[in-house]
Amino acid sequence: MFTTRHAAAAIACAMVLTAALSLTASAAEYRSVASQDTTAVMAGSTGCPPAPYGARFYAPGSSKTVALTFDDGPGKSTAAILAILARYRVPATFFNIGVNMASRPSLVRTEVKDGYAMGNHTWNHPDMDLLPAAGQAAEMDRASAEQRSITGTVPCAFRPPYGDYDSTTLRLAQQRRMGVWLWSVDPQDWMADGSGSAYWVHRIIRLAEQEGGALRHPIVIMHNQPIGNPATVSALPTIIQFFRSHGYRFVVL
Repeated sequence: MFTTRHAAAAIACAMVLTAALSLTASAAEYRSVASQDTTAVMAGSTGCPPAPYGARFYAPGSSKTVALTFDDGPGKSTAAILAILARYRVPATFFNIGVNMASRPSLVRTEVKDGYAMGNHTWNHPDMDLLPAAGQAAEMDRASAEQRSITGTVPCAFRPPYGDYDSTTLRLAQQRRMGVWLWSVDPQDWMADGSGSAYWVHRIIRLAEQEGGALRHPIVIMHNQPIGNPATVSALPTIIQFFRSHGYRFVVL
């Protein structure tokens, strides 16, 4: 005979079973979330738009556009470059290295405050295609984390050092919502090795004008590494005036 005591026991068993099922469902849900690709979760919180897969070599936009980019900074020439860009009201993209951002955080804050586009150029400038996936990811993530710690922002563009990359590089950058941007015009200003001589200034200008003027959407790579590039600083106003006088619109990446 089914007594009141039996009914109470049945109800208690049902409650225990329901709680157990609830805990099992919660644990399964947790495992499902935890098993998601953590890179994808991180990328969704960057504030950057989704990035396409692959490397791009030409400036975006319609009509004639040109993108001025500066690698390896911040450095001794960065403040002078920023002053020239401000004077001519020209946008640009800075591909900073993590260790250099850590050494000159005030310049990184100025770049962000003044509205320039920010790019990730790895933590310490290795050959990415020589690193395993974990090493490549660490280079990207540490540099982005450094920018975030300094400015509260993260880069939405990535440039592999030396222009060397593989499919892993492209995949990791895309997961982090960073578009991969190379270049189509190289004035080879880094070869000046800190010299500000007239020879290097004229050479940088000549290469930028010859190579860039032949393209409809050039991306110009220049440098502002720690040693300083006085030749780049001296050449920059002439390069800006050349593109402006030839009908180019300056854009960021």
